[in-house]
Formats: sequence, structure tokens, C-alpha cells
Amino acid sequence: MTRNAFIFIGTFLAGALIALVARAALFEPHAGHEGHPPAGGDYDAMVNNTLSPASKEATQPGTPKALAQPAPVSADPHAGHAATASGEEAAERKPVNTVCAICGMGVNPKIPTQEYQGKTIGFGCKMCPPKFTANPDRYGPSYLRNEVFQK
Repeated sequence: MTRNAFIFIGTFLAGALIALVARAALFEPHAGHEGHPPAGGDYDAMVNNTLSPASKEATQPGTPKALAQPAPVSADPHAGHAATASGEEAAERKPVNTVCAICGMGVNPKIPTQEYQGKTIGFGCKMCPPKFTANPDRYGPSYLRNEVFQK
């Protein structure tokens, strides 16, 4: 019994060693990479970089050419844009429905609204706007009545 175990282990190790030698002999490390640059890389891009310190055109930190004037700081960092629509626009964009006619969920204010017969309607999930766009006359009346569409 012990003899058979040693024969099995010896045969296994000999086969593994032969397979390892065969794979090492046939191994091509760059096979399938013909489109890539040769080993060692393309250093042309680094040598010709105008921002590298070795370049004559590069400006060193602290020189007047390198220092840019900071952008003017306004009193309110969000002065250029509004987070929500103002006054009348907010009233116009408020959906006429509170329940999504397609999925039955409550209207999600984060999902963009759409217009139907001059009225703004809201959706419950992100899957509903494409369905509504595909067939607005089917779902539109249910949205205006604020009820779930009955199939």
C-alpha cells in the first residue's frame, strides 16, 4: 500500500515537472500584443513635455508667469445658479399628480417631469418616463386624474 502511494506521488511530480518545462519552453510573454509599443515605453512624450522641469519653456513655481490670478470670490458661492426654480416657475413645474399612474408610487421630485396637455406630470420611478413617452395618450388621462392606470 505504501509502495503504491509513493509510485503515485512520484508519477504525479514527474508529470507536473514535465508540464512545467513544456509550458516554460512554449511561453511567449508578448503574444497577442502586436499593437502595443515595444517594451521600454515611448519616452518621446515625456521628453517633449513642455511642462516638465527639464524643458526650456517650462516655468518654475513661483515665477510671475506661473502665478495666475484667483477667480473673484462672490459673497454667495451659488449666486450664478439657482438650486430650485423661483416663484412662478416653481408653481408651474409642480406636478398636478401625487401618484404615478404607471407604477403607483408617490411622485419623486428628483425625477424630471414632463408636459402633457399643457400640465406638468411627475413620475414615481426612473422606469416610468420612457413608458409615458412611448404612449402618452394611454397614460396621460390617468396622470391628470391622479390615479393608477388600470390595465
